[in-house]
Amino acid sequence: MSITVYNERIEENYKWNFFWMTLDNMMFFFIFMGLSPYTILPFFVGHFTESKVLIGLIPTMFLIGSTIPQIFMAKFLRNRRKRKKYLVISASLQRVAILGLFLLSLLQPRYNLSSTMTLTIFFIFHTLQHTASGFYVPAWIDFLGKSIPRRRGLLFGISNFIGGLMGLGMGWLLSFLLDRYPFEQAIPVIFGISLAASMISLIAILSWREVVPPEEFFKEQKENENSFKSVLQDKNFVKYLLWRGFLVILEIATPFYTISALEQLALNASQVGIFTTILSFSQAVLNPLWGWIGDHKGFIRVVQISAIAGVIGALIVAVMPTLWIYYITFFLAGAMISGLQISSLNIVYEFSPKQLVPLYMAVSQIALTPLSSIVPTLGGVIAEKYGYSTDYWLAGTLGIVSLIGLSLQVKNPKMQNKSDVITSIEPA
Repeated sequence: MSITVYNERIEENYKWNFFWMTLDNMMFFFIFMGLSPYTILPFFVGHFTESKVLIGLIPTMFLIGSTIPQIFMAKFLRNRRKRKKYLVISASLQRVAILGLFLLSLLQPRYNLSSTMTLTIFFIFHTLQHTASGFYVPAWIDFLGKSIPRRRGLLFGISNFIGGLMGLGMGWLLSFLLDRYPFEQAIPVIFGISLAASMISLIAILSWREVVPPEEFFKEQKENENSFKSVLQDKNFVKYLLWRGFLVILEIATPFYTISALEQLALNASQVGIFTTILSFSQAVLNPLWGWIGDHKGFIRVVQISAIAGVIGALIVAVMPTLWIYYITFFLAGAMISGLQISSLNIVYEFSPKQLVPLYMAVSQIALTPLSSIVPTLGGVIAEKYGYSTDYWLAGTLGIVSLIGLSLQVKNPKMQNKSDVITSIEPA
C-alpha cells in the first residue's frame, strides 16, 4: 500500500472512528465517577480503615499502574505493525478488574469479609485495572494519532462535554443512593454502573477500524529512532517534563477533599454524590473550552490555566473550609483534573515527531511517575501528622512556584512546525 492509498483509507474511516472513539471517551465519565480515586474510592476504603496513608495509596497505585508499563509497551510496539489487538487485550483486562471490584462490593457484606481481606482484594483489582491501563495507553495514543489526524481537541471536547452532562445524572444517582440506602447496598450499584459503562466502551473499542501504515512509514520511523536519546535531546520537552513534574504537587490535596469535608463538617454521606456531581459538571462544561484552547492556542495554555484552578481551589479551602467553599474547590478541582488530563495526552502530539509518538508518551508518563506516585501517599502521612490544611497550603504555594517556572521556561510547542500525519493533510 502506498502512502497516498493509506491516507485515503484514513479519510474513509475518519468519521466512523471519530464516532466510536467519541463514544468510548464518553463512557470514561461513568467509569471514572463510579470508581473515582478522588471521591468514591477514598469513601469506600475509608469504610474499612482510618489510615490516611491507605487512602493516599489509592491515587498512588492509580498513577504507578497507569504509567510504569507504558515504557515497556512503547518499546514492544516499535517492531509491531498493528495496534488494535493489543488495545483489545489491555481493555479486556481492565474490565476484568472492574468486574472484580463489583463482585467484591457484592460479596463483602454477604460473607462478612474482614477489613484486611477486603482492602487486600480491593488494591489487587485496583492495581490490575490501572496496570492494564498503562499497557493500553501507548497503543491507544498511537492508534488515535493515526486514525484521527486532525481535530483531536474537538473529539475530546465533544466527548467529554456530552459524557460529563450524562454523568451529572449519575452524580445525582450517587447522591440519592448514598442518602437513601446503606453503604452495603449503594456501593454495588455504583460499581455496577461503572462496569456496565466499561462494557459499552469495550464495544466501541472493538468497532474501531485500523489501517496499518505502509512500510515507508516504518522505515522512516526506524531511521528517526534512537532509543530515548532522540526524546531527551528535545530540550523544550525536557523542560516541560521538569516543570510539569513539579506541578504534581497539586495532587497532594485532591484525594483528601472528600474525607476532610466529611470529617470537619460532619456531613451526610450523600454529600459524596454532590461532590462527585460538581466534579463531573466542571469537567463537562470546561472540556469543550479546553479542546478549543488546545487546538487553537496549544495545550500548554490548558496546563497553565488548569494549574491556576488547582492552586486557587487548594488555597481557598485551606483558608475557609466551609461547605460552599468545598463546592467551589471541587469545581476548580474538576477544572484542574480535566484540563491536565486532556493536555497530558494531546500535548505529546505537539512536541513529538509523528514517528515517535508512543516513545514521547511513554517518556512523558515515566518522567512524571516518581513524584506522582509519592505525592498522594506523602499527603496521607502529612495529613495524619499535621492535618489536611497542611496539604492544601503545600499544594497552593508550591503549585504557584511550579506554574511560574513552567510559564517562563517552556516554549509553546504549538508554535513548532511538527507534522502528526504521514504526509501533509490540510484540515477540513
